[in-house]
Amino acid sequence: MKFIVDRTEIKQFEDGIKYIAIYDKDNKDWYEELKKFDKDTLKVMYNADTHLVLSTNKDASMIAPTMGGDVVEEIEYQEVETAPDNYFVGGKIVKLKECETIKDGEIVFNKDFKLEQLKKELSDLKVEYSEKEFLFKGKYLQKNREKGDRDSLTSLILLLTITGRKETNEWKLIDKDTREHVYPTLTLDDFKLMAFHMQSQLSKALKTESEIIARLKTLTDEELKLFNAREELKNYGINREILTRLISRIKEVFYAT
Repeated sequence: MKFIVDRTEIKQFEDGIKYIAIYDKDNKDWYEELKKFDKDTLKVMYNADTHLVLSTNKDASMIAPTMGGDVVEEIEYQEVETAPDNYFVGGKIVKLKECETIKDGEIVFNKDFKLEQLKKELSDLKVEYSEKEFLFKGKYLQKNREKGDRDSLTSLILLLTITGRKETNEWKLIDKDTREHVYPTLTLDDFKLMAFHMQSQLSKALKTESEIIARLKTLTDEELKLFNAREELKNYGINREILTRLISRIKEVFYAT
């Protein structure tokens, strides 16, 4: 037994009491039709478009389908936990898994939602990798945050250039062995190399993010379901070991010229 609300009307009894009259597309009256439901089944009311469960009850008279598109359908009785994320699909009360949606009455993979979810995750990972601390001169650790690191270093290089100073001990680094703050004397060339490392790390993260996002559009639904953004970034080589080898080579070339 199934009843789909087509329209409702406000009517009035002879004693003046008003009530909501409920009809389906065949002009059948809900208050008459509810008597035809089996007394031992579970009555499920849900929205015809979203399939979201609105109410459940064994007693059909306790169901109130007062909106157009409300559907009341009976199924074999079962205990149902009241929850805001219950859906009625294929004659069953179900919960949607992550990245699932309902289309034409069937549960399908929500590809657009998954793509946006992965893009957000990649954006967060891009920031994480681009700002990760790196090894400098073999014994210091330097973070690569936009505010406090890259912007401050740019200002310091400009100051040293304008004033003609060749070195300073005013830059704070972390000793890789003790993790304590240290202020070694560094040259202008040291700071330029540090800036190059920072920009290289940032550019690599940005480029990798763009390449992976472009690749996402070519994946099948099953491949997207299994896609691991963090592992994918590692496969593209954004990790400390590779960056360290790259910068070490750049350093060798830089000081050799």
